[in-house]
Amino acid sequence: MKLRYYTKAVFLIKILAMIGFGLPVIAEEKIIQEEKMSFEKCLEVISNSGDKLSIAPNISDVSNQKRVAVFNLSDGTLTIVCDGEIDILTVSTKLN
Repeated sequence: MKLRYYTKAVFLIKILAMIGFGLPVIAEEKIIQEEKMSFEKCLEVISNSGDKLSIAPNISDVSNQKRVAVFNLSDGTLTIVCDGEIDILTVSTKLN
């Protein structure tokens, strides 16, 4: 009988450890798209995304050629980065 409780306790500890170690992975930012694109076209993508999502993004002007737009969604955030120095559009998500 004690062996059964010991086995269940070990199993429960393993499950809790997997959940504990897995949560930081779930909360990481995940790049879902990276594409070569002109800076002007990338800014249009930010504008169009705001229209389609019906959410105004929080836009940060990092430099003259770099913008970061963050859309706060109900289940996390959507981030669009326009880097005009290397002409790259990066779209990433992060779950709450």
